[in-house]
Amino acid sequence: MKRPWRKYVIVFFGLIAAYLLFALAASLLPDGPILRHAAQTTQRADLQTDFAFAISCRPAYYMDNFTDALIVNQACSGGRENLLTSILLVPRADGGGEQCNNLLRLTEGDTTLTTQHYGRYWHGSTFLMRFLLLMGDYVTLRTLFFILSTLLMVCVVVALFRRCGLAATLLLALALAVVNVFIMQFSIQLLPVLLLALIGSLDVLNRVKRPGQLSLLLFVLGSLTAYFDLLTCPMLTWGIPLCVYLIMQQRHPLPAPFLHRLKDWVTASLLWVVGYGATWVTKWGIATLLTGENVISDGAAQLAVRAGASVDYSRLDALTRNLDLLPWSFISITLIILAALALWRFNRQGWPTALLCLLTATVPLAWYIVVADHSYLHYWFTYRSLAVTVMALFFALASLVDWRRVSFHLKTHGTHS
Repeated sequence: MKRPWRKYVIVFFGLIAAYLLFALAASLLPDGPILRHAAQTTQRADLQTDFAFAISCRPAYYMDNFTDALIVNQACSGGRENLLTSILLVPRADGGGEQCNNLLRLTEGDTTLTTQHYGRYWHGSTFLMRFLLLMGDYVTLRTLFFILSTLLMVCVVVALFRRCGLAATLLLALALAVVNVFIMQFSIQLLPVLLLALIGSLDVLNRVKRPGQLSLLLFVLGSLTAYFDLLTCPMLTWGIPLCVYLIMQQRHPLPAPFLHRLKDWVTASLLWVVGYGATWVTKWGIATLLTGENVISDGAAQLAVRAGASVDYSRLDALTRNLDLLPWSFISITLIILAALALWRFNRQGWPTALLCLLTATVPLAWYIVVADHSYLHYWFTYRSLAVTVMALFFALASLVDWRRVSFHLKTHGTHS
């Protein structure tokens, strides 16, 4: 009898082993060049203050220098304790106050700084930063981040254009633009979820042909998200590849009834959740077992806090605070145009994809309600999960448009004129 779950178990433990080996390799790197490049970062006009904005002093344009400085701090602090502690508890130098100032004091050799642990996350971005800081300071690395993510976006745009046409390509680009994706391109705090979402989308466009392949991909993406991300906008690594898969199915439909497609959607989404949650909880267990520090208790307590609300704000407040950061005028105009096109040239075969896209659009909204405390307090970066909602709404209406008839009409009208 076939046991498909075995494949997921093997993949999962393979990923956990890879995470530990990656952290070990990063921790064994020489600290000298890393500290030198971190010092250069603090001397240049970068990571000078926790409170920095791009373009406009509004929450939607906030640069998360606080967490970026914390990650660089952790990348420099591995030598403060033993190897096992560095890998599993991820120490950092702390003096209270701004993280950028803590980083500056660390690079200047301030001996009054205390050591703090941050063991409930895997901190894959911290270990990645140790490798990157061998090459240069953070100003240089931010340029590298931008170039790499831009090239990936170009690859996704070209592949999507070839598979699904111009309309889907423009709608994906617009959905990323309304959440100010360029800020994510300059931040090691936000970059991993963007890169994983783009790589996952490329995999969907170039390799994924069957629902089982999508399920395995989302399972792996969920696990990688838990490894690299610090609870920023993890929904992107689930929703963007899934949206791309749904719109690609619309253009290249599989002979499957709607209920089968709904079952595939549920299975793939649940496997993302399993990969994400199991990877996170596994870190708590490993760290508690091997270090003696009760990371399980800390993680569970923080999870309860992050999922709670407050007397000062409700779960609905967490949702609306994130929604308020979107440029709804541009989004509404796009939705109205798509709705008009659907009424003009309706595609009745598109309703299954439209329903699945609408279902996809609701999930980030539910996330804000469930993880209310975190979503309310950190709305200036958590709102970016709404790229999934916007993209799914765009694709839902686009799937109801008969684009061939629209194209034919435009060509015929252009010829007659």
